[in-house]
Amino acid sequence: MSAEVDTRPDGLNGGRSSFSPGETAYILVYKSDNVSITDTICSAGSLSAQGSAVVTVTEELMFEDADTATLGKPARSSLSQSVWYGRSLGGLTLQSDKVTVKASSKGVAVAKVTYDALALVYALSSPSTLNGETDFSILALIKGTAS
Repeated sequence: MSAEVDTRPDGLNGGRSSFSPGETAYILVYKSDNVSITDTICSAGSLSAQGSAVVTVTEELMFEDADTATLGKPARSSLSQSVWYGRSLGGLTLQSDKVTVKASSKGVAVAKVTYDALALVYALSSPSTLNGETDFSILALIKGTAS
């Protein structure tokens, strides 16, 4: 499971990664199908579930003398695009765990891949001030359990 501020240019925060007091910041949470969210806690303000969003992810996979590499987020379905940088290890197949990618052969190589991931959306509503301060950080903790 992983979480990040939605910094996509066309995302819920309009590409921003820092916010003024009193604003709402949207967080994207990625999890495998076998993970259930058990708790959401923040150090100030409030954190609330806002549904889900499909996010297109592009990342580089490193094959380190291997025929498998791991995606940073669980994919919804197969890879929509893949390009080898330099040496090719052949076709790429997404495995049933939705995070492992298997190449046709073993080796040392880098592939750029694109896929869709399902993100749970959370809204972090910030207070206008904290103890009289208007410049502060807020910690959000999202807990999950694997079945």
